[in-house]
Amino acid sequence: MSAQQRRLQEQMLRMGYQPAKKSQFQLKPVNLARQLKTLPDIPNTQRLEVSPQGDQKLQKIISTYRASNANIRITCKRTSIQRMSIKEQIKNYVKYQSSVQLDGLDALRNLIKNGDSLSININKAQNIEFFVGSLSDGHGEFGNQISSLITEFYLEELQKLFASVPLLQLSLTLKDNLKKIYQQIEQKLVGQTLINYRLSGASLLSLIIVNNIIFCSNLGDSKAAYFYKSEQLNDNPKEIRKFVQKNLNSIHDTNSGKEVDRIIRKGGKIDQAIFKGQKEGSLKIWVPKQNYPGIKITRCFGNQIGKDIGIIAEPDIIEFKIPKSGYLLIASTGLWEKLDLLLIDKILDSNYPPESWADVDKATKQLGNETRKFWDVDGQGSVDISLSLVYISLEK
Repeated sequence: MSAQQRRLQEQMLRMGYQPAKKSQFQLKPVNLARQLKTLPDIPNTQRLEVSPQGDQKLQKIISTYRASNANIRITCKRTSIQRMSIKEQIKNYVKYQSSVQLDGLDALRNLIKNGDSLSININKAQNIEFFVGSLSDGHGEFGNQISSLITEFYLEELQKLFASVPLLQLSLTLKDNLKKIYQQIEQKLVGQTLINYRLSGASLLSLIIVNNIIFCSNLGDSKAAYFYKSEQLNDNPKEIRKFVQKNLNSIHDTNSGKEVDRIIRKGGKIDQAIFKGQKEGSLKIWVPKQNYPGIKITRCFGNQIGKDIGIIAEPDIIEFKIPKSGYLLIASTGLWEKLDLLLIDKILDSNYPPESWADVDKATKQLGNETRKFWDVDGQGSVDISLSLVYISLEK
């Protein structure tokens, strides 16, 4: 003790201050080799019985974290009450659904068999129901087989995903996982040897509804849109639309400037087909100075020749929160190219809200029949058409 400290202590004694007694408890130094984290205070909960495996996990967590109060209980698993709460919050709002697939006709009135692969299901994983819809449209000699194959691959991988990923992480990681699934589908298609995919391929539009969120992933020219009523729309006398329409995906074809730019940069050619010496029809993709592949879509699975000139298998993925009850319409390009939006509104409005599955089925068939009429108006035939209509009710 220095002289100054001694004088200060003597002065404090004269003023009546007593020196503090040394504590019988000694603080031990913390081992800084292991960094400790502090958890926030939480209310006391009822003690839970755990299995030996669970006890080992608890001990591992306790050795990693230091609680900020003495009464805290650290658990590594959600309680049954928490799991029940999650299950109650994640609901299946799909009430009715109906689908139809129509064959096409050529100019000589010969039947063109519908080769699309359409799948609409309510799946279940971890005791949670979720909607899965997919539409795959093949092209080329083996397009039908490829569309069926990639739909099978997709549903298998999706079921594995929902069974393995914890529910709390699912919505946060679903976009990235869907991209991985699309990559895996392309790899599986390339790895198989039963189907020739040199000039054949298929598009894939897929929709997943978890709670009130729609996850839409797409490559190709099929399209999905959500139709719902709006008070602002109904209050405007000048508004001719009966529904608000939210398109859920981009169309990947030669009408998109961004897609065309990529094809041209990769050495592809965009032009019409030549028939009897005259150019006619829509713009398509060609290998320069060759008459193949001659397709309109700029993204697809398969089509090995097209991949060399800029066709890719990378999906666009959109997350859409459902604002109100309404209709989800999933359809191949044949419907969207020909059917007027006002007519779609009229058909949906005449069956809104649907009182039973029969109303949705009626609207689905009306949409399909009206589309076929527009295609065959001059007797030149029609393309095959696939569509699904899903009614989503957010009402309790």
